[in-house]
Amino acid sequence: MHRQAWLALLLLIAIAGMIAGCTASDPGTDASGDPKKPEGTAAQASFPRTIKHMKGETVIKERPVKIAAPYLTFVDDLVVLDEIPVAAQGMAMMSSFPNLQKKLEGKSVIDLGKEVSMERLLASQPDLIIASDDMADKYEQLSQIAPTVIFPYTEDWKGTLQLIAGAIGKEEKAAAFLADFDRKAKEYKAKLASRSGETVLFAMYGGKEFITFNEQRVADFYKELGLKQVPGNEKGGSLSLETLATMNPDHIFIVNNYATPIKQGVEEMLKDNAIWNGMKAPKSNQVYYIEDTSILGPMPLGKMIAIEEVMKAMGNR
Repeated sequence: MHRQAWLALLLLIAIAGMIAGCTASDPGTDASGDPKKPEGTAAQASFPRTIKHMKGETVIKERPVKIAAPYLTFVDDLVVLDEIPVAAQGMAMMSSFPNLQKKLEGKSVIDLGKEVSMERLLASQPDLIIASDDMADKYEQLSQIAPTVIFPYTEDWKGTLQLIAGAIGKEEKAAAFLADFDRKAKEYKAKLASRSGETVLFAMYGGKEFITFNEQRVADFYKELGLKQVPGNEKGGSLSLETLATMNPDHIFIVNNYATPIKQGVEEMLKDNAIWNGMKAPKSNQVYYIEDTSILGPMPLGKMIAIEEVMKAMGNR
């Protein structure tokens, strides 16, 4: 699933009736809600700094306090770096990202909407705007509001986290998170080694077909944890139930598909289906349901949750 499909998955569904705007966030608190601690001398001394990005170079004079993220996945990066954005895209959609939503509980973040509202962005009075390349054509307009950097959409979530950390003076925080992720991934890979020969599929279900994902999107499961992909599904795509049955994976993870949600739940919908019940994973009780859509996006908190969910599902069986 490439960039456009991921953006469509994130942005096509807006929750009706949700209030689009909130008051500006309090720059005096961090992501945990505690008063912000003074930055270390090294971080303070590293400003001003010049950040190279897709539209050239931007000079950031001081460590930014009020950061706007007009791209939903970058909100995840900021939260991991202990920064609550003053304004962000997609706040009305957070129920599909429960772990990120939990980090934002009680915080005042202006919702920039599905299609980013420049008026709300201006009203948030940010010190820095961190945008994705889908807004590259608006760079000059964004730069009139605040210093702006444009970073590319990429499946390399680790690299993106480091880019954002470099723009806001949080390199040490990013390094600590990535070290923790690598430590856990190695630990979990060792514990799951006995299952390395069993095939594992990650999919969403829309009522008729299963949506699967390319190797880049699910690399953290297979490369980091040593899981085995289902042969013939390396490029991802849509699978009918009959095609999935011919692949017959040992384990199936079904991730929340809020673009086409199944009201009664996937498990309930498929419980009497003879083809489904004839497959190895349902017969062995090795189908796992995950509510947090972010595990399939290039989002660092989502990836941490992802490997923990896999370990919880497969590690004790």
